[in-house]
Amino acid sequence: MFTDKHLDIVRFCAIECELQVSGEYSVYNMVNAYEWALEVLETTYAITLEQIQHLGALVEPGKNQTGFRKCKVWVGGNEKLAWPLINGAISALCLTADEEECSAEEWFHSYEDIHPFVDGNGRSGVILYNWFKGDLRLPEWPPNLWNDPRRREGHGVGHL
Repeated sequence: MFTDKHLDIVRFCAIECELQVSGEYSVYNMVNAYEWALEVLETTYAITLEQIQHLGALVEPGKNQTGFRKCKVWVGGNEKLAWPLINGAISALCLTADEEECSAEEWFHSYEDIHPFVDGNGRSGVILYNWFKGDLRLPEWPPNLWNDPRRREGHGVGHL
């Protein structure tokens, strides 16, 4: 049975997918990924490279099924981290989370700069941001760190 918390998560995922222009099927995938995160990530503070890969595959099953990207990617005209360096960078990022060396905002910013997946980095990133904040049950958008104009219209800021 759906509760108000489930509806908040579905609403959160629907708005995020709309902001990402990723389509209706992406909402279904993101909700599945969020529910997996609720089950798995709320039971531990530590996060692993394998869990991040699994989350990426749930968010974007077609494009991320084989794990992290193995190609160049550009976002906003900026080339992201070279793909051979992704495993090491994500492993190091997991260590910073495990040792509580950075804030949720700093962790999210680093994750998005690495851009480990072919697609679904923003969607997986907001789930991980909420995990890092310590409560996946109350979805919250990360700060608009890149001044994305899609997030200035009242969507994608703060709590639902």
